[in-house]
Amino acid sequence: MTCGTRFLARLSSLVVGAALALACWPTSLAAQAQATTGVIRGTVSDPSGNVVVGAQVTVTDVQTRFQRTVTTNEKGVFVAPLLPLGTYEVRARAVGLGERRQTGIVLRVGETVDLALKLEPVELAAVTVTATPVVDVSKVESSTRLPNQAVGGLPNNGRNFLNLTLLTPNVATVQGPDGDELTVAGQRGIHNNVSVDGADFNNPFFGEQRGGQRPPFTFNLDAVQEIVVTAGGATAEFGRSGSGFVNVITKSGTNEFKGSLHYFGKYDWLSADLAHGTQTLTPDFRQHQFGFTLGGPLKRDKAFFFIAYDQQVYDEIKQKTRPSSLALDSLTRWMDTAFAGALRGDFGPISRTNDARAGLVKIDWRLSDRHNLSLKYNHTWSKQENGTFDVDAWARSANGLEKDYSNGVNGSLVSYLSSRTSNELRFQYSREDRPRPYEGSRTSLLGPDPTQTGLRPFPDVAMDFVNGFRFGMPFFLPIDYYDTRIQILDNISYARGNHFFKLGAEWNRVNSVQTFIGFANSRYIFSSVTGFLNYVANDSLYVECRSGPTRFYTRTTGVCDLPADTIVGPVLLYLQQAGVDRSVRDAGTQSIPQNEVALYIQDSWKPDPRWTINYGLRWEAQIEPDPITPPASVFYSVYFDSTVTTPRGRFTFPSDGTIPSDWKMFQPRLGIAYDPQGDGRQVFRANAGLFYARIPGLNLASSRSTNGSVGATLFGSSATVGFLPPPSFPHQFPSTIPASAVFLPSVFVFDKNFRNPRTFSATVGYERQIGSDLGVSLSYTHARTDHLTRFFNANDPVFNNDTIGPWGTGPRQLGTLTVVQSTAKSRYNGVTVGLKHVFDPRLQFQLNYTLSFDKSDDDNERDPFTFRYAKANNLGPEYNWSDRDQRHRFNGWALVKLPGDFYLNNRVSYYSAQPVSEKCGAGNVGNGQRAGSPQDRICANGSVLKRNTLRKDNAYFSWDVRLSRPINAGRQGQAELIVEVFNLTNTDNFRDPAYGGLLFNFDGTIRSGLGDPRQLQAGLRWVF
Repeated sequence: MTCGTRFLARLSSLVVGAALALACWPTSLAAQAQATTGVIRGTVSDPSGNVVVGAQVTVTDVQTRFQRTVTTNEKGVFVAPLLPLGTYEVRARAVGLGERRQTGIVLRVGETVDLALKLEPVELAAVTVTATPVVDVSKVESSTRLPNQAVGGLPNNGRNFLNLTLLTPNVATVQGPDGDELTVAGQRGIHNNVSVDGADFNNPFFGEQRGGQRPPFTFNLDAVQEIVVTAGGATAEFGRSGSGFVNVITKSGTNEFKGSLHYFGKYDWLSADLAHGTQTLTPDFRQHQFGFTLGGPLKRDKAFFFIAYDQQVYDEIKQKTRPSSLALDSLTRWMDTAFAGALRGDFGPISRTNDARAGLVKIDWRLSDRHNLSLKYNHTWSKQENGTFDVDAWARSANGLEKDYSNGVNGSLVSYLSSRTSNELRFQYSREDRPRPYEGSRTSLLGPDPTQTGLRPFPDVAMDFVNGFRFGMPFFLPIDYYDTRIQILDNISYARGNHFFKLGAEWNRVNSVQTFIGFANSRYIFSSVTGFLNYVANDSLYVECRSGPTRFYTRTTGVCDLPADTIVGPVLLYLQQAGVDRSVRDAGTQSIPQNEVALYIQDSWKPDPRWTINYGLRWEAQIEPDPITPPASVFYSVYFDSTVTTPRGRFTFPSDGTIPSDWKMFQPRLGIAYDPQGDGRQVFRANAGLFYARIPGLNLASSRSTNGSVGATLFGSSATVGFLPPPSFPHQFPSTIPASAVFLPSVFVFDKNFRNPRTFSATVGYERQIGSDLGVSLSYTHARTDHLTRFFNANDPVFNNDTIGPWGTGPRQLGTLTVVQSTAKSRYNGVTVGLKHVFDPRLQFQLNYTLSFDKSDDDNERDPFTFRYAKANNLGPEYNWSDRDQRHRFNGWALVKLPGDFYLNNRVSYYSAQPVSEKCGAGNVGNGQRAGSPQDRICANGSVLKRNTLRKDNAYFSWDVRLSRPINAGRQGQAELIVEVFNLTNTDNFRDPAYGGLLFNFDGTIRSGLGDPRQLQAGLRWVF
């Protein structure tokens, strides 16, 4: 049965069951959360305080003249849901009573504004101007809203909206092996969910935001109206994330023509030099950013448009000096002459670019008094020459051309079906292309190119434990990739009594199409530069031997002098991908369709004005694709449902040849807000719920293609020269092998009991208004995640005789058996203190400090080529501080108006250092040195040191400042002169993202060394 047939069959039964259950649900159920809109609700009473039934309440957006009229119910309650964001006027009237008008009501995304409208006698009509409250006493979730003034006014190096999320509690950027990763409440970066205007803005294959970490931005920052970061307590409407939710709303046009123009420039001569130990950095770069926005009416009160464009031009030269060493000198001398000098100057300066363009067009159209339509088109384009790696010990050829471009169309149709009932339909179609070609050194002297892209590039070669030198085409390049997303969501809202409920369903279909031929051009890892040069000169029989603890010698015969002596080099690892009965390119080409479906129901109940209680239930399923090779035909099918017995125990084969889909992701949610005095000045909050994360396509890819039947990973080393000798440099094994010749292949499988990661998150907090415009808060967050993905070698020799694994013998001998498991876990506890002052136009600020403790037993997010544990049969020592653990985090921003109409805006961030593992030394204890690999933690007596007991030298501090002066030009608008200084104190902010050393590195992108120095940026904005 195909994946699609199984999907429809399972889905139909679940929909029917859910429909029956909802039919029996009490009719008073309701919900509050809004992904793109807001809610105005309240009660209407007469002069005696009695509720007024049947009163007419009209809400009007003062900028677009949008209106909606609702009627109070039997309890005097009115609810106006799914309202466009803006500033509203509310009018209430009833027969025999005067009109009540309330103005200045600011409605923000996901927000519920509660009003108490008291009607006076007919001759005493009243008008009240509403101030935005300091404390939102009806909010139950743990979320932080960045106001429009902060989004547009704070210094933002790169003008990327995600950079602003770092100013919110429980959110930080940690230096990870795949670039800087956004972590929320201690969770993995691939488990976030970023949405823009209610549509997913995520890459389904890599699990990150669309575009990834490389593009400087994905749309004009001046197009952003609001950013809300929810670190915990999200209602049932929000899903597909075990971590946090970042919700971005873009601006819309109004009845007035408004727009802006901007230019920002940064130059190396305005920047400072940096130093960290023996490393120094003299900046050599230029950056220009420019763009515009324009919005207004297409037809007054009916249709509106908004367009935005932004562009960056950036070039930089780095690695102008390299860390000097005799080893590097000998390597560069070889490069100058080898292969006719094709690598000459490879360790010279590296020129990089980071160019980008982003455009947005948005149309809002009031089809009738009952129907509003919104449509948006978003385009992004970026290119980074030599943008793959930024490591001083790696050559220019160890880089690629990083490209990304995307097109997306999304929209919504809001229908007001009656005074009590509304419906919202949201939809999206998007495509992101992320090709990664290679433009490094090539030569015909290397032989035929297995990647079929022209002359053969140099293989990926790394060497030297101390320096970690690297040259040649990175093993994962070149890549052809694109993905498509179809998203449809519909929800219906219904108000009854003190309840407001929402019932919704969602379907997400993503398809990742790629040609990944990783290792097709081979990868070598050598023990030293000397070992590499001798191997090249003497062929593959050159070996390095160890006799006892101190004697080392070399031979060119492939064997050591005595059987007891050990081969220890120079080839530590050789890897090559081959196609089975097909080319390696055909073997690496596949389509990975994934379907995500969801149903949810939620209620927002206000039993009295002091209490807000939100509760709901969400169900999700992620339906994975069928394997390319039917299970019955796959190379290792003979082992299904079998058990092998070894001297170390009995072991059951972990896979049945399929990729399990998780159909049982039930997620109850509960949130409570309590205003003890009922005066809107303080609130106690508590929320808890289950959250399931999606599995990115990257974690599926190898199990479908590297299975011994479609493709196989061939390996060797000097230690296996007797039965699996690596080829002489730069030669390869055949890139296509017949199925009958497959021997000891390394294969990938999914555990037959695999489940999606599940997080239980709970937060309790207290917030209080002090004085007229000061809010203080205190909160505690606990996040407990189980079923985290772990890559595990089930065929490790430790499960047999320390020489060959349990399935290394038998009818189908296997090499490495990488199992994608769901056996890892993490635990996060954090206490946050906050202070805010956000409504005074002369001074606005938000400050937050988080003390957190983050533990886990595996932090490998999506690298299927690396095992992060020390010993496969002893995972206990892996549970310790997470790679993401930062004990202290402080963020703050301030908008300050100075005399003379000058503005001095500031942002400050500090993160303490991340952990790293220690190497075991004499006496079977740590020696204070950093472990270069997990195996360095294994002591001489076989014990294993705990993971991550030391701290890196990568604490982060940055103080950014913007000084600006607006100049009014009358009816022509307003000009604003801007000077920004980033990293004012010129802190080196040393970058150390690798979990171990640089030698055995399989990351897809990495930046190591000095961070960004103090930089000065000058800008000009024209607002009209």
